[in-house]
Amino acid sequence: MSIPAWRAAKEGLYSLVLGTVLLIGFPMMGARAEVASASAFYRASKAEIAGKPGTLARIQSVPPPPGAAAAYRIIYRSRGHSGSILISGLVAIPSLTGSDGPRPIVSWGHGTTGIASSCAPSFHPEEGFENIAGLKGLLAKKYLVVATDYQGLGEDGRTGYLEGVGEARAMIDAARAIRQIPGVRVASRYATWGFSQGGHASLFAGAVGRGYAPDMLLVGVAAVSAPTELLPLMKADIGTIGGDVIASYVAWSWSKAYNAPLTAILNSRAAATVRRIAKACSLNFTEDIALGLESLAFQNEGFLKDNAAKQEEWQRLIARNSVPILRVPVFMAQGQLDVYVKTDITRDYVRRLCQANTDVIYREFPLTTHGGAAMASSEQAVEWLDARFSNRSLPTTCK
Repeated sequence: MSIPAWRAAKEGLYSLVLGTVLLIGFPMMGARAEVASASAFYRASKAEIAGKPGTLARIQSVPPPPGAAAAYRIIYRSRGHSGSILISGLVAIPSLTGSDGPRPIVSWGHGTTGIASSCAPSFHPEEGFENIAGLKGLLAKKYLVVATDYQGLGEDGRTGYLEGVGEARAMIDAARAIRQIPGVRVASRYATWGFSQGGHASLFAGAVGRGYAPDMLLVGVAAVSAPTELLPLMKADIGTIGGDVIASYVAWSWSKAYNAPLTAILNSRAAATVRRIAKACSLNFTEDIALGLESLAFQNEGFLKDNAAKQEEWQRLIARNSVPILRVPVFMAQGQLDVYVKTDITRDYVRRLCQANTDVIYREFPLTTHGGAAMASSEQAVEWLDARFSNRSLPTTCK
């Protein structure tokens, strides 16, 4: 089963598998890829950190995915809360001829893999490429594809899980960086496309792209299964197995990125569980089971304090990282059986985009889960991205 197919199937099987694991036992898995995280490629020196955002620091060839002529693992510079940072990622180069001219870029944002440095998709290029929705179609249309790991994954540093501006910069600077790959003619036009956490990042790129990277032309942003309005999403998800894992990632990440006090919102008995979850990845089925088992502890010890929703600092962070209304063209897709990102919340955000006269196309898929929507929407997303690069207009769904 491909990784996207596993992502689609796991939601409906979660309870059944957890029950089986509790009966027969299963080895607990923490963050994986420790050998990869210690490799020389990822051990960048402090001297390499300084530099202009969007510039390459390191590049390494990796086996190309189907449809690609070449592929690379890269480390590039971006901007974090406290200055210049390094971020890793993957690049897929299509087969090009001398007559093709400079090619546009699609910057991909992956779904949740964890917040520890060992949770980077670039550690495992074959799986990382396999998880890019619509990759074969994009390469067939001769678009260059770059996939960021986000801040803190791959390269050590404070992670920025669902931290909108930082994720957006990671996607934008990845597109900038691949323009420096030797022997490849790359245009300044780019689009962003992401799933789940990556959808959140892609939409934020639409909010900050033109101001942050005036040297690049953002033609549109595409997102599937994307969290947009975080407060109602968190209220709906906390208390579920997956929701508690995601909330743990958010709480731990924001406490580091913004110096927000965990003690203000976390039940004291839950702190140890949150710390363990923060060190674990969600890169395969085994790791997801381990995370699910860890989150079961919240059923006994509780998770949030009773007054957590009234903590003003955390309320401000939730508002700050909820997706604003965009002025660039948007493609959004949503599965009606999504148990993590509720359909009515996505509909409400799309409705507000339409009210703001944003050029938006929204696709909703019945009998489709969170991960299933990424597969179901990939062909339409590729068609929409191709239309944006070709200056073709597709009918908005607002009417």
